[in-house]
Amino acid sequence: MADIPLSLSHNLDLSAELPEVLHVKASDIAWQIRTQDGTQVAPPLVGASPQVTLPNGTYEVQLSVGGYTEHKTVQVNAGQVTTLPFSPKVGRLRVRSLTTADWQVTAVAVGASARAYPHSTQLDTLVAAGDYEVEAKRPFGISYKQRLSVTAGMLTAASIQIPTGKVSLIATLGDAPALRPMTWTVYRLDGAKQLVAAPRRHSATLEVSPGHYEAVANLNGLERRRSFTVLTDTRNQIVIAMD
Repeated sequence: MADIPLSLSHNLDLSAELPEVLHVKASDIAWQIRTQDGTQVAPPLVGASPQVTLPNGTYEVQLSVGGYTEHKTVQVNAGQVTTLPFSPKVGRLRVRSLTTADWQVTAVAVGASARAYPHSTQLDTLVAAGDYEVEAKRPFGISYKQRLSVTAGMLTAASIQIPTGKVSLIATLGDAPALRPMTWTVYRLDGAKQLVAAPRRHSATLEVSPGHYEAVANLNGLERRRSFTVLTDTRNQIVIAMD
């Protein structure tokens, strides 16, 4: 391949045009350049308008903005500057919750993969324009799903309240708290039977999603069961006598 003339400081200009409303940081914009056989020819680049020097050849350029990815092929000549602009079809997705949750975002498309996001009260990410199912997950099987549409160049904002109810488990002996080592096992009965919690004390308080449940108390091999239903924003007291 021919040498690049010393008069040129670079021969490939990359650019990503992103609206200010998206508040995209330079660190959110990443580039990779590879030859046609897949060999990476430059270190990963960041920012909206990086410049790079390459030998003559045909290259594949990958732009990543948050969860959005786009590819283009470009022919580079050593003696001239080639410009390669991108106009990413990307939007910002921001969902707030009153309580902390683990987030999962899945594109509504056949074969789409899900992306997980850290435990927090807010999901804030850049994604390709399209429809998404957003799920907020909490312990004990609590989850809430919402479908949202993201438009290119715009912010999609939403707030969710994860429906839950509280359950107090109390084991008694002689009409008083048992105050002994014991085991509770709580199952969700909607659909396939699912274990949601296993406290190891005579009393416990859980926050669970609405549905039908069974509590099993075990003290010294003696087992007692109680089925109950949890509704949104309710407090349920499950008292089981162990004598």
